[in-house]
Amino acid sequence: MKVKQYATTILALLVSIAIAVGGYWTWRNYTYHDTKQPQQILQQQQKTQDDVVLIFHKTGCPDCQQVVRQVNQAVQAGQADHYVMVDTKDSNLYQKYNVIEVPTAIHLKAGQEVARHVGANNPDRLVNVIKATKE
Repeated sequence: MKVKQYATTILALLVSIAIAVGGYWTWRNYTYHDTKQPQQILQQQQKTQDDVVLIFHKTGCPDCQQVVRQVNQAVQAGQADHYVMVDTKDSNLYQKYNVIEVPTAIHLKAGQEVARHVGANNPDRLVNVIKATKE
């Protein structure tokens, strides 16, 4: 009887762990991870020669949701020194960079724009800008 009770407890624990891991994986890959205080980070990086990639998105945007996984994978594999993700509904930073459509990725070098991609219609180009690779 005790073996059956232990087996049930272990099975319940394994199912709970699987659900937690699946939830984390989904959050990690299918959610934009916005940068806290993006303006301060950008001000600091303008004084250096660092590569910075800005990624603008908007909560509820179907195009943004379409490419969120590619965006997160590109950030993880990217070569830029810093990545800044900004939700346009939470920040007016999009006005400074003349963002009129989302998703938009902007690659900055020493504070100057060197590449930009707008929209979800060409995911490969979007990924290249995010990875900060030369085309």
